[in-house]
Order: sequence, then structure tokens, then C-alpha cells
Amino acid sequence: MVRIGRRDKLVTLERATMAQNDYGEEVPTWSAIGQEWAAVFYGRGDERRQAAMEQGSQPATFGMLANPITLGLKVTDRIQHAGTVWDIEGMAPDTPRRGEIEITAVRGG
Repeated sequence: MVRIGRRDKLVTLERATMAQNDYGEEVPTWSAIGQEWAAVFYGRGDERRQAAMEQGSQPATFGMLANPITLGLKVTDRIQHAGTVWDIEGMAPDTPRRGEIEITAVRGG
């Protein structure tokens, strides 16, 4: 379990909708669905080394207050933080009962 700690990073939560490009192909268009204050915990040293071997991805846990927006997040959504896109991989199943939610995400390379 990750301790939520200080929520001192403002993050943007995004969801994709599909649109057609000039060639008629379906492509995702990302739109903000909200902004939340989050505590951000980056992966441990062994996770960072493993991520470096896996083409530069880095794991992080984002701790936020549970509310209708954060409780509605899906693994197809993403987080914008510090100028970087973080793909959501999962949410801790028991955290909403504590009034908080922990989201695991990976920064793509």
C-alpha cells in the first residue's frame, strides 16, 4: 500500500475519443476530463532499472482524492504530468473506501 502523502502536483486526466484523419483512419483525440492534485511516487530503484531495459518506460503511482472523476477513470485513460504522458495501467481496488484512489501508470518511451 502506498501512503498518499502530500498531493502537491496538479495533473490533467485525459480520455480519448475516436476521430477520422484525412485518410479515413480512426485515430484517438485526447481531451481533458479534469484536473486533480496528486501525490506522485516514482518506481523503486529496481523498477527503474527494469524500466530502462524495457525501452525507457517508468512506473509511478498517483495518489488522489476519490471523487466522481477519479472513480470513473479507466485503463484506457491517461495522465498528463510534468509535460509527459502517463498511461494508466490500473487502480488499487480498495482505496476508494478510504476516500483516496491510487493509480498506477507508466511513462512511455
